[in-house]
Amino acid sequence: MQGLRVQVCGSASVDCDGGVLAAAHDLVRTIVSGLMRRGGGLVLGVGDEPRSTSGQACLFDWTALDVIASTSDPAPEWPPTRGARFVVVASQRGVEKVPAWRADTWDNCRKRSDFQLRASPAGWRMGGIIRERQSQCGDVLVALGGGAGVEHLAQLYIQERKPVIPIHTPLEAFSGDGRGGSRYLHERALENVGEFLRLRDGVGDAAGRLSGLRLTGSANVERIARETVSLVTDLRPSDAFYVRLLARDHPEFPTVERFFRDVVDAVVIERGFSPLEMGRAKPSAPFMNVDIFEALHRSGLIIVDLTAMRPNCTMELGYALGRRRRIVISARTGTPLPFDSDKLPTYFWDDTGAPAGRIADYRDWFDRYSDLPPLVEQ
Repeated sequence: MQGLRVQVCGSASVDCDGGVLAAAHDLVRTIVSGLMRRGGGLVLGVGDEPRSTSGQACLFDWTALDVIASTSDPAPEWPPTRGARFVVVASQRGVEKVPAWRADTWDNCRKRSDFQLRASPAGWRMGGIIRERQSQCGDVLVALGGGAGVEHLAQLYIQERKPVIPIHTPLEAFSGDGRGGSRYLHERALENVGEFLRLRDGVGDAAGRLSGLRLTGSANVERIARETVSLVTDLRPSDAFYVRLLARDHPEFPTVERFFRDVVDAVVIERGFSPLEMGRAKPSAPFMNVDIFEALHRSGLIIVDLTAMRPNCTMELGYALGRRRRIVISARTGTPLPFDSDKLPTYFWDDTGAPAGRIADYRDWFDRYSDLPPLVEQ
């Protein structure tokens, strides 16, 4: 949970049942509080706060921002290497539309040391662009109600192999569009849960656990919140794909293998990732190159070791750079790096020293360079 930013997103129709909407706001408050207690961060939007016929807010961002505003600064249990814990992605017009009655909450949030506002360029108000930027900042999506916007956001997360946890509820959408928002997504997820989320081994069946997330006016909000936070906690860690020398007959293979088994594995797992390496993981396609580029396209982190300068490794590094992945580059001391890759931050290692010292040294490098911005910002 520590270091994960969770986006809590959705809406309710103007004429939705007041009891269900009240339960939804209680649920958002409880989920957000539970995530923060366990070291999680948040991705949200900001703007106006339209009201339903029952007088309650139809959107949930301000409910979550209220919790952030009342939390100590900085909120505890957040890894310092991950940057801002609370990220608001919005249009400049949305920021201008902050309601007067939310001024204190907004002031308290924007002045925090662990808060970041990412505003779109002036004049840009397209919801699709904002959702794309939100999906880049978030690690997990929790969907509650909504319509076409929530469905689009879920698809963006799924395309990046980021988990989506939809809650079944009759809230519908403030905009009156879509196929049912989180209710529709919940039903889809029960049919093919692996498309939406994957759990760690030994924590139960994902579809079975997801099936209990159903919000009505009479639902036990504390139970649903507890089970939602528990699902986030039990998610399978994001993949860290290894690009490295794999030819066992190469003279450098034993030293590269020791570096990954003794050092890289330890730091990658410690930092909340699941190692993924060709030849060790179960293949999903008959042609290995398909698996390689699928992993490069969707993994949360790419570990590239250029020892022995294999052409396939440099090609895969280029693909990962173009995909704007988080990348950590390394090579054995003495490796001549080609072209302009020698200008990229690279960890040079030796096959000497005690494992504990080597792990500590690599961990320090990893923490400094594993979350750099992409070469070209969109």
